[in-house]
Amino acid sequence: MRVAIISDIHGNKLALDTVLEDLAQQPAIDQLIIAGDLCLNGPYPKEVLETIQNLHCPVIQGNVDADVVNQNSKKGPKKQSVIAWTREQVGPAGIDYLASLPFSHLVENPNGTDLLVVHANPLNQEEAIFPTTPDSKIEHLCGDLPPTIGALAFGHYHVAYMRRWRHLLLVDAGSCGLPRDGDLRSSYAILTWQDNIWQAEHRRVKYDVKAVVKQLKNSGIPTVDKRIKVLTGAKY
Repeated sequence: MRVAIISDIHGNKLALDTVLEDLAQQPAIDQLIIAGDLCLNGPYPKEVLETIQNLHCPVIQGNVDADVVNQNSKKGPKKQSVIAWTREQVGPAGIDYLASLPFSHLVENPNGTDLLVVHANPLNQEEAIFPTTPDSKIEHLCGDLPPTIGALAFGHYHVAYMRRWRHLLLVDAGSCGLPRDGDLRSSYAILTWQDNIWQAEHRRVKYDVKAVVKQLKNSGIPTVDKRIKVLTGAKY
């Protein structure tokens, strides 16, 4: 069994298209899952949603997807302006689609342990699991998962990594549209059930970042300078 995980696209359609082209060249996968944060902060939110819907694959809701739906009043005025612009771009149908997305997706593995896909962690959409997260915190976030789950895949942190915690393989797929690990290339992950255990690989795919900078400048998105800085800096 081979499962591809794409997360944190953030309205970057060029990055998504390039990742999908790379994925099509890999050995066959059994399922593709999109792990949230689909359209906020990028130049083409509506087009990204259309592309994802045409994939006809499981899609889960990320924290910024919920922000777009709820117009989160706890966000600052600059973030609220980007949320409002994104809502205008995707329209009522796009907002309804984001609102309908589930919190998680379970991949049942007939040959062994299952794979659970969430956006950030099994309890909420906000708290990241870091490479350095202490075992006590992982216990809080993941300790109640049934033993039938052998791998947990997620995004949210925008940094591609994997680690093992007890019997669990923890895999951050990284970010398709806004990597934050110093590597401008898009990231996604492929998890494989092999040799009676879950294993994972990260794919890094180069795309035309300068073209996306131009798209941002022409899009009308608020706080465009910050959006460009985050995209081209690729770091926190």
